[in-house]
Amino acid sequence: MSENLINSPRKLNLKLSANGVQNLVMLGILVLIWIIGTILYPAIFMTWENIRNILVASTSVIITASAVTLVLITGNLDLSVAGVGAMCGVLFGVFTITGIPVWLAVILAILCGAVSGFLNGYIISRFKQPSFIISLVFRFFTSGIALIASNGQSIAAGMPGDVKNIAQTVFIGKFDLPLPIVYAVLIAGIFLFIQNKTVFASQSYAIGSNIRTARFSGISTVKIITSAFVLSGVLAAFTGIIIVSRFSVADCSMLPGLETDCIIAAVLGGTDINGGRGTVLGMIIGALVLFTITQLLNMLNVAVYNQQIIKGLVLILAILVNNTIRKKIKV
Repeated sequence: MSENLINSPRKLNLKLSANGVQNLVMLGILVLIWIIGTILYPAIFMTWENIRNILVASTSVIITASAVTLVLITGNLDLSVAGVGAMCGVLFGVFTITGIPVWLAVILAILCGAVSGFLNGYIISRFKQPSFIISLVFRFFTSGIALIASNGQSIAAGMPGDVKNIAQTVFIGKFDLPLPIVYAVLIAGIFLFIQNKTVFASQSYAIGSNIRTARFSGISTVKIITSAFVLSGVLAAFTGIIIVSRFSVADCSMLPGLETDCIIAAVLGGTDINGGRGTVLGMIIGALVLFTITQLLNMLNVAVYNQQIIKGLVLILAILVNNTIRKKIKV
């Protein structure tokens, strides 16, 4: 009998979750894009300079979408992040010009983002209003504050030199590493921990899966949803500050399309736009896919307006793939 057991083939019963399958699919697409890019531009595409440019371009989305992914998991949308980021970036610039120390200006700007996120999330959850409408209202509201604070103009003159230190480049051996990449890695790591190890994340998934059941089980939906929006506002504010630091200019029109890019990255990574499913890791892969495509399109001299059409098609395809995987894969 023991001999038969030894000689009999062992069956490996490996099962992947829908999230795992989605991540593998997107990793495969990312590798394919890199192969195509390397074939088209063998001397450029695999250089550190090109890789660094893609990573820096994706940092705004990775940082902000780390929290936006949690908002989506609760079954809500946050379309206000571009406005919040612009508002807080402009306010940060105004604060520094008036003589407020840079470190204090950072804290004040982030607090403004937290307040905006709190109001946004509280109105949505407490009064059971559609997140699409309320967050869109806050998008216009915060953009209006940015316009007023900047008088509709770019703010550059008068900023202290310390502003640049926030997004400066550090050198590790021969590699120049912009700090925004470091921030993105740290924040993504924190949110991976939150997603995998905290009750807050578990309750967020429960709310997104079935909000009525979550309420009956004793979960404070107002508290969880509002907290997710506060985190989204804080990270949008931090993103605005980084952009101001990188270019030493505070502009009310910075971060155009940030909310769309965050949603595309999250959905590409397997986040269900209806809530209840998604991962920060998947969002990171989705963001890298999105910005690698963007970089390749730039190299191919594809016009910006055509790129917007392509992004729209990518989002539609991502939603269709997401839905197909959710239906076909049994967790």
